[in-house]
Amino acid sequence: MDTDGLQFHEMGLDDRLLKALADLGWAHPTLIQEKAIPLALEGKDLLARARTGSGKTAAYAVPLIQQILTSKQTVREQAVRALVLVPTKELGQQVQAMIRQLTAYCSRDVRVADISGKADLSAQKPILMEKPDIVVGTPSRVQCHITAQNLQLHSSLEMLVIDEADLLFSFGFEADLKSLLCHLPKIYQAFLMSATLNEDVKALKELVLHNPVTLKLQGSQLPDSSQLQQYSIKCEEEDKFLLVYTLLKLHLVRGKTLIFVSTVERCYRLKLFLEQFSIPACVLNSELPVHSRCHIIAQFNQGFYDYIIATDEQRLEGPTTSSQKTQEKGKKKKNSGKSGKGKDVEYGVSRGIDFHNVSNVINFDFPTCADSYIHRVGRTARADNPGTALSFISQIELPFLAEVENALTGDSTDCALKPYGFKMEEIEGFRYRCRDAMRSVTKQAVKEARLKEIKQELLNSEKLKTYFEDNPRDLQLLRHDKDLHPAVIKPHLRNVPDYLIPTALKGLVNPLNRRKNRKQKLNAGAVMRSSFKKNFRSKNPLKNFRYTRKEPAEKKARKS
Repeated sequence: MDTDGLQFHEMGLDDRLLKALADLGWAHPTLIQEKAIPLALEGKDLLARARTGSGKTAAYAVPLIQQILTSKQTVREQAVRALVLVPTKELGQQVQAMIRQLTAYCSRDVRVADISGKADLSAQKPILMEKPDIVVGTPSRVQCHITAQNLQLHSSLEMLVIDEADLLFSFGFEADLKSLLCHLPKIYQAFLMSATLNEDVKALKELVLHNPVTLKLQGSQLPDSSQLQQYSIKCEEEDKFLLVYTLLKLHLVRGKTLIFVSTVERCYRLKLFLEQFSIPACVLNSELPVHSRCHIIAQFNQGFYDYIIATDEQRLEGPTTSSQKTQEKGKKKKNSGKSGKGKDVEYGVSRGIDFHNVSNVINFDFPTCADSYIHRVGRTARADNPGTALSFISQIELPFLAEVENALTGDSTDCALKPYGFKMEEIEGFRYRCRDAMRSVTKQAVKEARLKEIKQELLNSEKLKTYFEDNPRDLQLLRHDKDLHPAVIKPHLRNVPDYLIPTALKGLVNPLNRRKNRKQKLNAGAVMRSSFKKNFRSKNPLKNFRYTRKEPAEKKARKS
């Protein structure tokens, strides 16, 4: 079937679905949607590889909804007809939101439930008892519900989707997935969506798919240099803080920005450092409750915040063998009462999440493998939007840079990281300010900030959950970028003195404000001159002088 140039209205979709697509402003399907939707509607299994931001979610969501609407014309019985497996809770929430948007005009006929986000199985049981048409969840959560007999799939399931398939094994879902597949019917239609086709995806293909159509739509995993500009700066630890301060405070980096660091501790260290200069930023990591994480992402997409400091916490830091995975699981069990106690093993923001209109990605800590770099940088330059990726690279991180450059140049010569033309000597004047700020960001301050943030977000997430359900407007007012203030704040660091701004940057730093200041100075000078002229005229002693002649004493005597 030739699908070149197919539009949504030519795919035989339900009018209610077409109306929802029009409301979303999707005039034309993306390449993956154009190729995948007609094949899926024919009932074929699909293995689709397309880069991040290419519209993979809608590529499987549209045929799912269409086939459920078609089957309901003949079969009225309510049952779970489609299962969407995702590697992270954040992605689960996003997929549910997308399906709800697409079913805006047929929500009574097609119901969707996300069971990945909540911790309590009993709270989700009533939702599953209603037998939603589409269930979205992580493999471990779905398996838990099957074991608890809250969910039955062996008789009703018609379609299975595995989103971000290359991540499922790396997130430790191998055993859950294999166990889950035993509870599925013998015949069902399956879709595997992935940004890469690695060994894990090939293993999944053998387990799940039957005579699939393979779609490899983009050779490069990242957009070319006309859409995505990638730069690197070689600098040491102290210089990283100096650079990020200069770029953000002088507004050299503009638009929404994701700053990736390697650990949770680094998240709070950087947040406290930026607080010293009145630069607000949100923290996003695995210790925060899932409701808070999803709320932060939603508000960032709506434009509430400009900066998010996020971490992937080594989750995507390179391929692991099955023996390494079992060793890691053993370590996790041993350390479950220690450092990993509050962390969510189903957390992930560097991959899959659709951050809207991200202009820049800053790798404050450089990732240790090419896959992790691609996943991070893939948050910007999505769809047809331009983006910039800037990486800070210390001496220790140079081998990782070489690995990433080899992987990218293997993909395309366009993808290599270019040196960022920034003269460090021009910002030396700011170094003493950064050192002054770093003195306040002690280990104890970071620890206190971490505890304060978790307590605050737990309160917002759980205790106020019912209140926010009744008062949704108040939820919009809830902010996540407030100052934590466990460190001593020095007020003088808030402002940037004019004499510290490098000459080369003076035209770039707030040019509108500088123009206003110049106008105000000129206006003030004009007022002074005009008022001086008026005062000069009215108080000129030569013009105002009145001479009165004094009479001699003899004359006065005669008169008297």
